[in-house]
This record gives sequence, structure tokens and C-alpha cells, in this order.
Amino acid sequence: MNEVYWQDQIAGTHSLDRFDIHAYPDGPDTTTYTPAQKQALAVSIYRDYWDPTFTSPSGTINQIYTTQIQPNHAIPFRIPRMRAIANSIYPGTPLAITEWSAEFAGASDFSTALGDTDAYGILGRERVSLASRWGAPDPANPNYQALKLYTNYDGAHHGFAQISVSDTNTGNPNLFSSYAAVDSTGTKMTVMIINKDPETSAQVSFNLNGFTPSSVTSYTLASTVPNTIAVSSASSWSSPVTVAPYSATLLVITGATATKPSSEWDLNPDTTMVPAGGTVTLNPSITSGTGNVTLANAAFDAYEGATACTGTINIITAAITTTTNGTITVNAGGAPGFCHFTVTGTDSAGVIQSQGGWIVVGNPAATLTKTGDNQLGSPGGQITLGVTLSPGSSGGTNTGASIYFNTDAGSLSAPIVVTDQSGSGTATVTLTLPSSAGVVHVTAEGPYGLGHPVATFTETAQ
Repeated sequence: MNEVYWQDQIAGTHSLDRFDIHAYPDGPDTTTYTPAQKQALAVSIYRDYWDPTFTSPSGTINQIYTTQIQPNHAIPFRIPRMRAIANSIYPGTPLAITEWSAEFAGASDFSTALGDTDAYGILGRERVSLASRWGAPDPANPNYQALKLYTNYDGAHHGFAQISVSDTNTGNPNLFSSYAAVDSTGTKMTVMIINKDPETSAQVSFNLNGFTPSSVTSYTLASTVPNTIAVSSASSWSSPVTVAPYSATLLVITGATATKPSSEWDLNPDTTMVPAGGTVTLNPSITSGTGNVTLANAAFDAYEGATACTGTINIITAAITTTTNGTITVNAGGAPGFCHFTVTGTDSAGVIQSQGGWIVVGNPAATLTKTGDNQLGSPGGQITLGVTLSPGSSGGTNTGASIYFNTDAGSLSAPIVVTDQSGSGTATVTLTLPSSAGVVHVTAEGPYGLGHPVATFTETAQ
């Protein structure tokens, strides 16, 4: 992706539509597992996708193969980690997952149906742009009904609502999950509740902020009737709700949104990667609607037991309009890790919305030392520039690394130079100065996988 982005910068094109991965959650060697152990693994393993505190049960997982500065190698944190990489290297690139599944107890086992139900909710909540299961659910298996809960729960092709809303619960993430959304009219909310406990019912209480419920219809897929979605009659809304053991229940709640937002907005990006001690800028933008948004607060926070980050986050430009983005600067702390943050804004209709995201803080970046800065030359003449890459604590090496050179005037012998293989980490380029007198700026960029170190030269034709 690093090479594609630089080549596109050179060509003035945009050739990358999506960053596509295959993402099978890593599991342990299950050859000695009992059926019950395999079932327990199947319903809990998708914490691999999103949970910053989930240590992989796999004995071979090692996230260093992604980028060298990546922190916490034993914690998959797969989707935010991959989205952070994509947004940091090639901004605005959506993530796709075109193979996924986890059938530890077999495709036909009910644990696979519950695991799939969990995965669909996670893929939507974590902003995966498209995903395809490997393989498609067999209509004879319970996990086919799990897909129908999201896409055709009533047989009339009604599905899960389109606009994700914040959904928090206090359940054990090994045994309980929930996901929520509202439709575009603000009159229907869908809530998916997954109770992975094979023995105990769950009592679930709801606090529906900003939505006034009137009636509810439930659609339940349970292990007791594994190939049929059971439908309840519509009834008046009440809380708490009892969720059967080993079941997935979709609540379709009718009601009204107190005040519809005048605009939807995005943190642009909500998730990105930065080396320890580095800085990144977010540019919140309106994604739909015509109202303005005023940002009021931005802060790092604890999330799922993770400790708060030591960095700082500051709103620089609070006003967002359809033509002007806001500005937020994030200064990463010195310790690698996963930092969750929340930004709150109020739109012109008076609706308060909070957006959350992640800063994946990696090892400290490598550095580039310049050779040939501040040289003088005749117009049209040539001078030699070079950089020496020092990996420092980035986790990478200084040999065979691509360095991207670009200039605002004159021309370069090559835009991308690979550091030599001798171990010195040097890369040199020849700058042909412009034909008229003036100052020339040349920038050298190191790999994003090493923290994207940058060095700037100032040369003069006179």
C-alpha cells in the first residue's frame, strides 16, 4: 500500500479503491478440544476483530507482519488495526474483508450461527465497507437463519437498520453482544442481542437516549429450534427484556426520534496510526445533511478496560460546514498501544452527537539524516542529495527500504530509491536544478511501516 500510494502521488492518480484482506480469527490448536470447548471458542473468537484487551488464543499470532512499528503483537485488534494502517498510509481507503469465518465446531453447529451473528454486527459497527463469508451459509444450517436476521428477518426482505448508533452493555464479551441502528426516518430501531451462554437467560435493560419507543416485535433464533426464526406478536415496549440461553434475538422497535440530526458527520478519519510521540491531524467533515456542526469536546478515554492514553487531543477548528472541515490535532504519547478517543459536537438542530475512534500508537519512528542540505548550484546544474535511514526503536531495518523523494522545482534522477544493502541505510538522488534562479525544496519520506520519517532539503539555484 505504501508503494501504491507513492506511485499514485508520482502519477497524479488514485488507483486504490479498497484495502482488501482475508480475516479468519486466529484460534489455538483444537485437536484436543472437546465439542463444548470448540463451541465456546466459536462464540467468543470474534473478539479478535475489535477488542483491544483480547489476547489471541493462538500460539503463533504475531502482528509484526503488518507494519514494523505495530504495538501489542499478541492482541489481534484486527479491524481497527487494519483500518488504522490504511488511513495512515493511503487516507480515505475503505477496508474490505472478502474471506472470513470461524467454524471451530463445524458449519452446521449452532455455535457457528451465534458466531456469525456476532461477526455481522461487528463488521457493520467497525465500518468494514464490504465483507463476504467463506463460504456462503448453507440454507440447511442454522447460520443461514443468522444471516436472515440481518437481511430478511420477516420474509419480506426487511433488514437491520442503516444508521449505526452507540450501543453499550455491561455483559461479558465472551458471552454477550449487542448492536443497534435506526432507520433513515428515525421511526424504527433495530437491536440485535446475542446471548452465548448455553445455560442461563439474560435480563437486558435498555436506556434509549433520544428515541421514544412505542411497540416491539422480536425475532429469535435459538438452539432449541435452530433452523427457524421465531416471531413474537407486536407488543407495547417494556424494559428489561429476557433473552433465552444460546440465542440471537432481533428487536424491531417502532417509535420516534426526539429530534432528527440536521447533519451526519465523520471524524475523517476516525481511526489511524501514528508512531509514539508523533502527531496526526483529523479533519471532521459533514457526510450528509445541510446543517452545521460545532465541536465541543475531544478527549482520550478508557475503553473495555484499556488504560487512558498519555497523549493530547485538541480541537483547533470547531465549526464544520458543508464546505469547510474542522481540525483536530492528536499528539500521541510516548508509549505504544491502542488509544480510544471521543469527540462531541452539536448540530444546528441542537442534536448532540458523539463520534469515537482509535489512534493506534506504534513504536517510535525511524529517522532520516540528511546529506547535501543547503547547497548552491548554477541554474540547470546538478547536485547530489542523500539520506541515511536509522531504524531506531521502530522494529524495522535500514536495508532495502524505499525512500520517496519529491521536489517543488527542477527534477530528480529517480522519485523512489531503495536504501543500499550494505547496512549503511543510505539512499542518494541527483537533483537537476531549474533553469532559472530560485529556492528549491526537496522532501524525502521513509516507509510508513517504520513510522514515515521525513526530511526536507532547501537548495538554491543562483
